[in-house]
Amino acid sequence: MELLFDTNILIYHLNGQLNETGTALLKQGLSGQGAYSIISRIEVLGFEQPEAADIQAKRILSRLIELSLTSQIAERAIVLRKHLKIKIPDAIIAATALEYSLQLVTRN
Repeated sequence: MELLFDTNILIYHLNGQLNETGTALLKQGLSGQGAYSIISRIEVLGFEQPEAADIQAKRILSRLIELSLTSQIAERAIVLRKHLKIKIPDAIIAATALEYSLQLVTRN
């Protein structure tokens, strides 16, 4: 496991808007080296969408490793939020990448 995909990468991919570099990294991740935070599952699947889009999103997520929120990740997210003033989901995702020493793949 080397890469942690931010929610926006997954959404851009699902909408057919991911650039060439992002697509190459996602392809690498889907070959067994990629992961996502549980918060990304909530963000990707947590809104009303057509059934076909929901199935496609679940298919992509099933090919990546899901990383749960732990106490250590929560503590890192708290520190990040205090110092960087970022949104809670972004802090959790960044903290997850730090906790597992993964490269964060994001568009922001």
